[in-house]
Amino acid sequence: MGGDPDETAAGLVDQVLERLGLDVGHAHADRWDVVLPGERKRALPVRLELDARTLRVTAHLARPLDEGHAQAYAHLLRRNARHGPVHFALDGDDGIVLVGSMPRAALDEESLDRLLGALATEADEAFERLLRTGFRGYIDHEQAWRDRIGLPPNPIDRGRPSGT
Repeated sequence: MGGDPDETAAGLVDQVLERLGLDVGHAHADRWDVVLPGERKRALPVRLELDARTLRVTAHLARPLDEGHAQAYAHLLRRNARHGPVHFALDGDDGIVLVGSMPRAALDEESLDRLLGALATEADEAFERLLRTGFRGYIDHEQAWRDRIGLPPNPIDRGRPSGT
């Protein structure tokens, strides 16, 4: 790809998102909103933002926790200590997000694909424990309702580790 560096980088992001088969919402020429599919976190909303030097990604994992804050945050902070291109953070409303970035100069198809893959993997690996820890009361209430009307157990509740 030659030409204007802004168009080249934005065009590369467009191409990768299209190749991955992701539905893209453009809010601006250098901003994309997509939803990554996952296994445990089935839909992961992601925003990609391209500025003069960096491509930044932010993925919404969960709304603010109802309970179990210390335990949930400790789990996420331990995960943050691992090497990887994405890390857990809180957004302005205390929702849990995954954030990552890469230098614009390092942006290519493979690196963007890896970055998006890391978002999906981290979300899937952390999601159920985060739900069981931060929303235990809600899950218990929902399970009681399921029991009353004869629905099967919530899949999040199956195999719940003791003490979480």
